[in-house]
Amino acid sequence: MNMFDEIDKVKKKLPTLKTVTNEMTSHSLNNYQMIAVVTFGIAFCVGIIFGNLFPSCGTTSSIYSSGCDTTEFNFSLTLSIWFISFLVCVLFYGLGHIIALLESINKNLTKNK
Repeated sequence: MNMFDEIDKVKKKLPTLKTVTNEMTSHSLNNYQMIAVVTFGIAFCVGIIFGNLFPSCGTTSSIYSSGCDTTEFNFSLTLSIWFISFLVCVLFYGLGHIIALLESINKNLTKNK
């Protein structure tokens, strides 16, 4: 048995861009998924704003100085806001996808009765 003959038997053609586009446009987002996308967009902007509002110290004038000579954009705060909002939005988007799958299953079951 030749391994390459077996591969030729089971391989499938890669989908073209047109078929992928048709499959993606046939699906619509439900309210949970739209809220997740909008929330992530808002949280992305809030992360940038908070990074500017709460800057971090760049350098201090001396070891015993309590003030900052220069302030810099707070990347750690921005990244933490982005990461937390990404996790929350992914969970919310997943919940919306589960609800969409359950609705399609319910539609198929009622259609077959």
